[in-house]
Amino acid sequence: MVERIKEFLDQIEDLGKEVMETLQHRAKLRTIFDIFTEKVIPAFVSEKDLKEYYEKRMEELNDFIDRL
Repeated sequence: MVERIKEFLDQIEDLGKEVMETLQHRAKLRTIFDIFTEKVIPAFVSEKDLKEYYEKRMEELNDFIDRL
């Protein structure tokens, strides 16, 4: 019985470590994505073009939702 409890607690500890690693990895990816969208994209595309692009994409999304 004690062995099962110890095994269970070890599994919880391992799960906690995996969750923390995943969160850290996602935070790094999010930071890279933020830098890319805030710095790189505006350097190559004008703000007007981006606005038009996202407005078009939102219209397409709304049309898609309406069809559902």
